[in-house]
Amino acid sequence: MFEREIPGRHAWLPSALPLYYGAEPERSDPWPVLLDFATQLRTVVADVRVDALSAAAELGGKYDDPFPACAASSSRLTEIDREAPMRVVLMGRTMAGKSSLLAALAGSHHERIGDGRQRFSRDILGAPTTASNQIEVVDTPGVGAHGGTDDTEVALKAALDADVILWVNSSDSIQQESAAALKLLGVVGKPIIVVLNCRQSLEGVGRLNILRFPDRVFGNKDGLVDEIRRHMAEAGVKPLDVVYVHALAAARATGSGELDTELHDASRIDDLAAALLREHDAHSEVRRALRLVDQERQEAEELSWSLQQRASAIRAQAERDRGMTRDMHERLQRVVRTAGEAMEADVHAAVGKRRDWHLSVADFGTPLQSDWTHAMAELEGELRKTLTLRLTSLSEEIRSTIEDADAEWSEVSLDQFKLRDLSGFDAVWGNRLIRAGIGAGGSLLGFGGGAWLGAQVGGAIGLAGGPAAIVTAGVGFLVGGVAGVAAGRVKGLVDHIFLGKDGVLRKRREEVAEQVGPILDDLTHEYRTAIGAHLTKLRDSLERECARSYDQSDDFDRVATVWTNGEACLQSLVREIDRQTTTALLRIDGRERLARAVKRATRVPGVCILAEFEDLAFWEAWLFPPDLGESLAGGKGPYPGAEAASALAYVLGLVDAPVRLVRSGNLSAVVRIDAEIPDSITQTWSGALAAHIGKQIQIETTQGTRE
Repeated sequence: MFEREIPGRHAWLPSALPLYYGAEPERSDPWPVLLDFATQLRTVVADVRVDALSAAAELGGKYDDPFPACAASSSRLTEIDREAPMRVVLMGRTMAGKSSLLAALAGSHHERIGDGRQRFSRDILGAPTTASNQIEVVDTPGVGAHGGTDDTEVALKAALDADVILWVNSSDSIQQESAAALKLLGVVGKPIIVVLNCRQSLEGVGRLNILRFPDRVFGNKDGLVDEIRRHMAEAGVKPLDVVYVHALAAARATGSGELDTELHDASRIDDLAAALLREHDAHSEVRRALRLVDQERQEAEELSWSLQQRASAIRAQAERDRGMTRDMHERLQRVVRTAGEAMEADVHAAVGKRRDWHLSVADFGTPLQSDWTHAMAELEGELRKTLTLRLTSLSEEIRSTIEDADAEWSEVSLDQFKLRDLSGFDAVWGNRLIRAGIGAGGSLLGFGGGAWLGAQVGGAIGLAGGPAAIVTAGVGFLVGGVAGVAAGRVKGLVDHIFLGKDGVLRKRREEVAEQVGPILDDLTHEYRTAIGAHLTKLRDSLERECARSYDQSDDFDRVATVWTNGEACLQSLVREIDRQTTTALLRIDGRERLARAVKRATRVPGVCILAEFEDLAFWEAWLFPPDLGESLAGGKGPYPGAEAASALAYVLGLVDAPVRLVRSGNLSAVVRIDAEIPDSITQTWSGALAAHIGKQIQIETTQGTRE
């Protein structure tokens, strides 16, 4: 049977698009709406940060927002010139050849070429390229130099304002510091062109080798390129291009004022200039639009991630404190109950020994009163001593119980109380940060205040004492009181009974015995009442301190709710700005019909854009992919009950390889790609799809590399 050959989805002639779908509608100006949303996002980020810091202050932290107010900062957005040159930022390890590359591309600034010292260039310098005055190249301090932490921060901040990043790497190796910086740049999400700079000396036969044996100079670098790609993949990104140059040769070729054509051509600097021109011609307006929104979006994601992490941590702290409080309260109640029972037993035992006192009386005359008073004084002294020891022991046992509970609960990890699964944009952002070597709740550079917020929250929690500290404060009144309160009644009872009007001194032993029993019963009752009252005060105190601990946990929860609400607000606005960004990029690309059909979108800067289209627009986007400067994967609206299965359509848009749905349920799906793709990239795609679809998505490869 004859099978008609069907062109691949990237092989259609451009003229086929209007034949299938008709002429494009008139393009709307994407910039006003995009600018409004970027400004709105910046304002909301500032407001959420203020609310978060104010909430942290309720826990005892300092409310001191070090970041500028949003009202004045929005002016920066309006200053972006749509006609400004494409901003290309040079980055790389110190002594990698960035300044030589600047001199070669700009035809000037040879004074910045280093002399072998680290940290030779420590400032930011921009200049137009000789290839086009619409391309501005910016030199930055090198990363990874000894004592150059500030230089690295300056370079990374410059990268945030870049349209394109040129990562300059010496062709002989990649250092640990370079690998770390590449991972961070991947999180920044700017397109990266990797420049492998050959550092072979031009002295002696070096120039001759470059001219006559270029393959010897530039060849055998595949392993290094693979390593660079691997480090970038940790953040889920791929290089836009890889170009080989000899930067010093290119700079020398123009250094004398006259062009050394042979050396210039041999340096391959024109290959790099051509790559920059291609990027400018294809995506200059797109890159400018992304520059407009990306810093605001990054601040929103960073703050949202920090809020999620801090809210989860403080809720975990609150839940653990509640568990500790309950456990400690139960233990203390048992301790107090046991002590009360022991003290009552002591009273019964001491009083019981006086039940037969009358049998020891030999003289029922005048000494009777004195003997009775002496006996009661001995009883009072014995009980005072016994009960004081009991109360002292109780005080120590309470403290010991608190310390034991505190020690045991300190071994309980907060992780079991934290939110198990991250979701939404926070999961994508957080996982990329972690793979880039930044811990949970950390910050790229603290631009959104995420790291600073974490410090404030940590300090606030530290100031707020836990259950152990709270309860311990309430047990200081224990010793004293019981024996004294009861003993005060002894003399009163003695005087009342034995100094009655009938004259106790004339009564016989039986009559004394009849009165001794009730006296001792009353005395026992008095002691029991005093013990009960004292322990009731103790229990009440412990209850109050327990309630204080619960109140503190409730305060934690209330603050966490403020942060969670802020996080939700940021995520909602980021979703909308992702949709508006996708719409704007489509309009810039001349795809107005697709722009109008975007229902929602999720963007991972530098990685991909996931866009849900109406059915007809989905097929148009799949058959005729737009060129947005970032990979666009389209999908259709999910069928109810099969939302997870809709991930398949998006994955088909991410790769040109066989894809199949391995497993799908109501809550999750597994999609398999028959291709070699780094695990970190498929993990980033999976996170983006999970955030976009709202279901757990796992992308696996049949031949995937294992890192």
